[in-house]
Amino acid sequence: MSGPKKIKGAPVGTHLALAARAVRNALSQELGGRGLYPGQDAVLLAIAEEDGISLSDLARKLSVRPPTITKTMTRLSAHEIVERRPSPGDARQSVVHLTPKGLGLVEEVRVSREAVEARALRGIKRKDAKRLRKLLRRVEANFADAPQSAGDDLEA
Repeated sequence: MSGPKKIKGAPVGTHLALAARAVRNALSQELGGRGLYPGQDAVLLAIAEEDGISLSDLARKLSVRPPTITKTMTRLSAHEIVERRPSPGDARQSVVHLTPKGLGLVEEVRVSREAVEARALRGIKRKDAKRLRKLLRRVEANFADAPQSAGDDLEA
């Protein structure tokens, strides 16, 4: 396997895209062995933080459109990872809960994410990794007010 692509004089955005793709591919491999797709990990962890979250709140929390969440919930429900129930406060809304199978996957997802992060940061000093996180948050914040694109799908 060849090393990373070297693009002389490439803009920062190109390097961000290449790095993001590499991380996404590595995470996809990690999650694929567990029957999950990229993006589903974020959904599971968000539900684990707030079991019984509404679909609209979940979409907001993950910065995706509601149809994206609906599609993801359909897939996760089919695999008995989550279950939808009517909201106790508003029967017109659904809330999602992790099933026992979903709860079992949460720790596996965390381990997979940690493994990918460790690989991504291999050879980078702790203080530099901290600075990188801070810089990436700043880049993300610079685009926070930009309209979402149609490509906000959670899954490949």
